[in-house]
Amino acid sequence: MIRKYFPAFLIFGFFAPLLIFGAMTLHADTTNPSTSLDELEKRIALFKPDPTYRDDNAALVALREAVAAAKEGNYGIGACLVDEITGEIIQRGRNHIFSPYFRSDLHAEMDVLTGYEQRVKAHTPKVEGLVLITSLEPCPMCLARIITAGVQKVYYLAPDPYGGMVHLFKNLPPIWQEIAQGRTYEPAQCSPGLTTIATEVFKYSAEMLDERLKEK
Repeated sequence: MIRKYFPAFLIFGFFAPLLIFGAMTLHADTTNPSTSLDELEKRIALFKPDPTYRDDNAALVALREAVAAAKEGNYGIGACLVDEITGEIIQRGRNHIFSPYFRSDLHAEMDVLTGYEQRVKAHTPKVEGLVLITSLEPCPMCLARIITAGVQKVYYLAPDPYGGMVHLFKNLPPIWQEIAQGRTYEPAQCSPGLTTIATEVFKYSAEMLDERLKEK
């Protein structure tokens, strides 16, 4: 039988070590790219969505949020909730770990889900028909939150072989795998150029911020 209630402190308590470890190891073998955030922002602004790629429009929204996060001194990751039928952007979010003040929980996916739930203020927020688009593969803590929120479809622009959890889904505790049965977590159907930009925005300050986490 599936358990119906999952206290937030249990979720955070289980995944907090993975969160810190994952953040510390994210792309540790990379150095800051020479591309500036202004240049990346221009590439995003000039990019024309390709109608043959289902997720291009939402991907651009997530990327704008990712650049904004990086400019604020946070990890360059953005996300949005999208109405699957109309394509309407329902909620936007971005990484806020370091700015305006330290919040270990405010990853992009956390931010977008918290914003939506606080705005709706429902006993059981309706997420049916909503798709979560994120610029980077969700980490362990974010994937657990997404599963708890009930979002059925999650698409990410860039893979994260160091801190991502989707490609390690089978390593989740059995209860999380059970709840997530029938749901979709996979790469977005977006132009390859957008995947490249997502990676570049994330790498822009990842190594520096990883070092800050190591010093805590």
